[in-house]
Amino acid sequence: MHRVTGNEHVRAVRPWLWTALVLAAAVAAVWVLWPEPTACHTASGPPPASVVGAVRTPVAAAIADEEHVDAPIPRQARYFALGGSEVACSYPDLPADGFYVGVPSEEFDGGALCGASVELDGPLGSVRALVVDRCPGCLPNQYDVSTAAFARIANRATGIADIRVARVHNPTPAPDLMYRIQNGSSGDWLGLLFAETGNPVSRVEIRATAGGTGYLLSHGSDNYWTISGAGPGPFIALVTDTDGHRVRVPGVAVSPGRVQHTGIQLYDPPPEPAAPDPAPKPAATTAAAPTCS
Repeated sequence: MHRVTGNEHVRAVRPWLWTALVLAAAVAAVWVLWPEPTACHTASGPPPASVVGAVRTPVAAAIADEEHVDAPIPRQARYFALGGSEVACSYPDLPADGFYVGVPSEEFDGGALCGASVELDGPLGSVRALVVDRCPGCLPNQYDVSTAAFARIANRATGIADIRVARVHNPTPAPDLMYRIQNGSSGDWLGLLFAETGNPVSRVEIRATAGGTGYLLSHGSDNYWTISGAGPGPFIALVTDTDGHRVRVPGVAVSPGRVQHTGIQLYDPPPEPAAPDPAPKPAATTAAAPTCS
């Protein structure tokens, strides 16, 4: 058996040693030259500081604010010539284009559908109309359709036609909200009617401009929102529609019979200006470097 001397052992391991040293030097050079990331965060962590102050509209909210139409359902249109009596929704003015409908009592739902827009599709064409009235004599599948609207969808001489009806949410352009103070209103009792809302109104609250207790109003089948004992005002009204949009209406004075156009839109308000990015804070000299895993 051959004995390995000390010199032979050194010669045998020296190539391996040099190889290890060369690899270690290469790894160290790559580590030093590799660019350091500016921040360490995961998908669930906070956003980079440069976008913290940005104003963003969630995608779901943006879609919800767009006009969209429900699936159509079969209905029957009856030719309807409105007389001099006031409509059940108590609107002071009917649509200038003459396109409006009365719905059966079940759909009217005690005034809950007042102010809704619907698309009517008949044998001769389509039209968009506003729900302004209740039709107590209609069957559950029948609509009273105004003269101008009926002429767009069917032959008026027939007096009746099979149609398809679809509810329109957030019709464009968004109208300017208006309100009316009911006759007989006072510091003891207040009635408020809202029109030009685009969607039906589902909730109304008021609070005195000077502050104090807020009040939730009750909705009547005449489409007025009423409250007793709220005081003389003036008030700020919080108006919410059936699609969840809410606006503040200031300066509601108790002036019986007053009709006020507000210039406010329930679901298409002007975009808010972007908030400026906050001033960056100087980094603490003793702060530990971020650790990335």
